[in-house]
Amino acid sequence: MSGEGVRRRVAQKNRAPIGSNGQQDDHSTDDGSAKLGWAQWIFLSIYFTGVVYGSQFIGGHLPKPWPSSDHGDIRDLSRFSEDRATQHLLTLTSFRPRTVGTDGNDKFSVKYFLKEAEAIRKKASPVNLIEIDHQVVSGSFRLAFLNGFNNVYQNIHNVLVRIGPLHEYSESNRTLLVNCHFDAAIGVDGASDDLSQCVTMLEALTVLAQRAPLKHRVLFLFNGAEESILQASHGFVTQHPWAQDVTAFINLEAAGSGGRDVLFQTGPKHPWLVRAYALVPFPCGNSFGEEIFQSGIIPSDTDFRIFRDHGSIPGVDIAYVENGYVYHTHYDRVEQITPGTLQRSGENLISLIYGIVTSPEFQDLENCVECATDSAVYFDFLGIAFITYSHRSGVIVNCIFVLAAIATIFAELRLEFITSGVYTSSLRKAKLLGLGIAAAVTAVIVPVVSVACLAYLVSFVAPMSWYASPHLAFFLYGCPTVGMVFAVHRYFLSGRVMASTPIGLRESIIYHSVGFLWMIVLIITTSYGLNSAFVPLLFLAGPLPIRVMWLNFQPLTRRDLTAFLTAHMTSVSIPTIFGLYTLLSMLRVFIPIFGRSGSELNPDVALAVLVSFSIACLMSYYGSLVHVTDLKSSSQIAKLFAGIAFGTVLLISLTPIGFPYSSPPNGIAPKRLALQHFHREDYDLAGKQVSEDNGLWIVPLDFIGIKPLSGIFNLTGALSADCVGKLYCGLPFIYPIIKLFR
Repeated sequence: MSGEGVRRRVAQKNRAPIGSNGQQDDHSTDDGSAKLGWAQWIFLSIYFTGVVYGSQFIGGHLPKPWPSSDHGDIRDLSRFSEDRATQHLLTLTSFRPRTVGTDGNDKFSVKYFLKEAEAIRKKASPVNLIEIDHQVVSGSFRLAFLNGFNNVYQNIHNVLVRIGPLHEYSESNRTLLVNCHFDAAIGVDGASDDLSQCVTMLEALTVLAQRAPLKHRVLFLFNGAEESILQASHGFVTQHPWAQDVTAFINLEAAGSGGRDVLFQTGPKHPWLVRAYALVPFPCGNSFGEEIFQSGIIPSDTDFRIFRDHGSIPGVDIAYVENGYVYHTHYDRVEQITPGTLQRSGENLISLIYGIVTSPEFQDLENCVECATDSAVYFDFLGIAFITYSHRSGVIVNCIFVLAAIATIFAELRLEFITSGVYTSSLRKAKLLGLGIAAAVTAVIVPVVSVACLAYLVSFVAPMSWYASPHLAFFLYGCPTVGMVFAVHRYFLSGRVMASTPIGLRESIIYHSVGFLWMIVLIITTSYGLNSAFVPLLFLAGPLPIRVMWLNFQPLTRRDLTAFLTAHMTSVSIPTIFGLYTLLSMLRVFIPIFGRSGSELNPDVALAVLVSFSIACLMSYYGSLVHVTDLKSSSQIAKLFAGIAFGTVLLISLTPIGFPYSSPPNGIAPKRLALQHFHREDYDLAGKQVSEDNGLWIVPLDFIGIKPLSGIFNLTGALSADCVGKLYCGLPFIYPIIKLFR
């Protein structure tokens, strides 16, 4: 008898019994592996909840303002003081209004910055040279932002303060530019956007003036026209003589009321700038967010564009993003800025200034080979650690982990097939692997598509119900995603091939099918040159080391429930924690933005896709646990999450909980609209007047439109704008945002 025949008979003898229907039931494939039930999934739910709240607490930490009642002396000018910065802020916000062209902006604010700069110069260390200039500039330029437009400006104000060593101690004319804007959007105080950053710069200047001189100069630009779409920065970089010495820049912005200052744009290229930023006390940001912002899906822009495109200067863009509801509203006041915000921003700024001007690249930028050819991959982990490496290094690391993943997947699956006690032909192995990949893909696509359809229907009965209550987004779109993930894996588990496969082997196939898909995503993002490839890298590299150790302790982890669950959770802990932290950060940014994203985008569908896709990806590795959960429990869990989603839909549809807006004291989530009274005269080409009228022009900035206003305004006789026969609807748009509206 041949050896092959012996092996086949042994395998057939060890194969678990098959039921009378030809399929192996849940118990017939019991290979001694542990099974999960309600208790374990409740524990996992507690774990996820702990990660959510823990990441918010740790990641949102702000330092204690200095000085405080128990430490520090406000007379010590060598340390950054939030208290002194706040006094500047209170004074500047009293100059109302501060729109470009008003006395509050062009007269009172300018005089205040000049006065404070002169006071700093008088108190400065004698080894520091401080120069002050007031620029009034006019010009024009083409800006490829939103629809694209020509921007013309006249008599725009800039206040410039340059600090550096006395000429005899100066090594070069190299200058680091630090920029903010002190003008405000129409009708707002602009305490956060962007006075908070301007007073941070003013206080940082005070500190630098007291210290030993830097080797190079630092130029503080307080620009007076950013809200009119980047005019003052253009006037400086194209017309001021000091601009030609600028080697790099730091742009400071705000799209919320404080909190963490986030790095969200760098370069272009010049990875050394991110390495300098990595050394600040409280780094925060990632290159995934940078690619999202630069894709144009966020309806905002900063002076970063001007310095990059019109000055060809490399730099970093840093902004507050917490509580974006107050952005460009009358709620943007001093009291909305969280204590510790200015302290954190100031300490980061001073550290970053020192890091940049003392870096070897800044001192010899012309001979820096990597500066013009490489870029930076960067991300923070809960605000505790900041990781950065060059794009070129990232490609090498990605390739190494792809090879390591292939080896790990092959090794464990080979071991599982050998030790499963069931003979498996090559064809059956191919079927199992194909089903595993299909299950992993379907567990993402089906939930996302289903939840997007649900969101589309919800938008008819309770649009933007989550706007004032972001937690509803989880119950509306997160819960059905979890339920669908369970349902998809239960569906594949009920098939004949999977059902007749030992539990341990099933779990490994699903787990490594997910790893295989993340490997494919990593290959694709790397081949397209995306710095956000670090995301699939974390989801691939995070589980690998633990999974390798799992191979050595497999008999224990397979049959001991605690060891098995601990090994699994530990292997996916890094991608889980980072993924939830990133998702929460994205929701804090995007949910307020949906209040000003226009009528063309359905925000319910957009948010549903964001939440569902993110949760499906986060649960990708946990899908393998469904295959080691008893059938009754997995079915009940799927129904539970579906029931929660259904109950939430009923709740927001039938009760006031679904109303999207709120105001103090119940929180800030305002209805945004542009309201203008206008007088309009139309002339033909011959110069003859053909019409004249007056009106109140109302432009709601969100998807819901004008409907909530019907009980506030008398809209009888209101007409829609003629956007077909007249350029820009024949109405005075403040900003070129017509493409955002129907």
